[in-house]
Amino acid sequence: MHVALVNPPALSGKAVFRDGYCSSSSKSGYLWHPLDLLVQSGLLTARGHELTFVDAVADELGADTVLERLAVAHPDVVLGLAGDVSWPADVRFYRRLLARLPDAQLVLSGDVPRFESEKAFRELPGLVAVMTDFSQSGLADWIDGDRDDVDGLQLRDAPSVAHNTGASPKRRSWTSAPARHELLGRRYRLPFHGGLPFASVLASYGCPYSCTFCNTGELGYRGRDTGEVIAELQMVRRLGYRRVYLRDATANGKRAALVELCRAWERADLGLAWNVFCTFSPFDSELAGAMAAAGCRVVQFGIEAGDDAIRSSNGKAFRNDAATAAVRYAHDAGMQVCGHFVLGLPGQDEDGVRRTLAFARDLDLDFASFNLAAARPGTALRREADARGLPGGDASGDGFIAGLSDIPPDRLRALKRSGTLGFYLRPRPLRAVLPDLRHRDGWAHLAAMGKALVRTW
Repeated sequence: MHVALVNPPALSGKAVFRDGYCSSSSKSGYLWHPLDLLVQSGLLTARGHELTFVDAVADELGADTVLERLAVAHPDVVLGLAGDVSWPADVRFYRRLLARLPDAQLVLSGDVPRFESEKAFRELPGLVAVMTDFSQSGLADWIDGDRDDVDGLQLRDAPSVAHNTGASPKRRSWTSAPARHELLGRRYRLPFHGGLPFASVLASYGCPYSCTFCNTGELGYRGRDTGEVIAELQMVRRLGYRRVYLRDATANGKRAALVELCRAWERADLGLAWNVFCTFSPFDSELAGAMAAAGCRVVQFGIEAGDDAIRSSNGKAFRNDAATAAVRYAHDAGMQVCGHFVLGLPGQDEDGVRRTLAFARDLDLDFASFNLAAARPGTALRREADARGLPGGDASGDGFIAGLSDIPPDRLRALKRSGTLGFYLRPRPLRAVLPDLRHRDGWAHLAAMGKALVRTW
């Protein structure tokens, strides 16, 4: 069959992410591959299905252009992304798509379909299924004729069931053909790697932790075979990539598994520089050394707050001294460090935000990302927001907007702006970008990031 993989247009000119069951907008012009579609491309091509890929966000396409391309392709099935931050616009787009392609079977992946499937089915009567686990072959099984309890797919007519948050798939382990990276091109960019093209690779799915502001812990946690990951890395190297974003939400969720992967990566001698997201506990010198030896250049930590109590009350009971140690281990191994922080969590007052901003500076990080707390679908904060009739918000934009934090929205945004300036007008962040300025792409990348940041200021 012919399957179209679709990421709908951006929201009013603002780049949005809808993949990984977590939606937000881009703060400074970065753009990564839509992971759900990337992984599914491998599973579908392994079964011989023909694919059409349209990423309207990356290619800056409007709805009319996308619909025209899909009408020409005339797919049998459309796998599309939809996100909470763009949900009304996404619904309008898919209604138009179904009117233009009445014979196409529409399947959606994203945070609203995954965690609020009744809402998705209600507002899109033509929706036939939602993807509850993009790492599984349920869509390929269903296309091939299996209609009985397929993994990772909830059909419209099937009874609503609790999401599987930990058990293994019923019929097969998580193995897939390497995702078809050549479909996605080289138009994606990160703050790291000087704007050079990169490939996205997944080595584990979900997260073993459960934070009130994050829904990834609701997905369960499952690792991928090390040999399969190395085979995919070898493939992206043959395609000419020299940079990789290891897209795991928590790469060291099982520390031993990440060490094993790094040792195999080093032995494979692939010449790939990579970045990854880890938790700062457990993170030690042995792990940092293994990562650096395998080519890791940037490790990202979700530090979240500058107070142990605030972090703990929101589901992450790790201490500040563990964060300090993790940053030191990474720096000692020769890696750069990016810290991610959430401002305006319930229970955090203005002094707490200031302590968080000061902690980010004291850690002497190379990069930092400051986000406003948002009530994402599938989280404890979303359930509280829904009970009080409050909007969920965009972590990269308005956050809660109002209601779940005692800090007025305008004041919180002002603190975020001043904290960002205070962090980046320091020696280490300035030194961090210098190696990337040795080539033309590095200068162009820095300029693009700066312009995008100014637009969102």
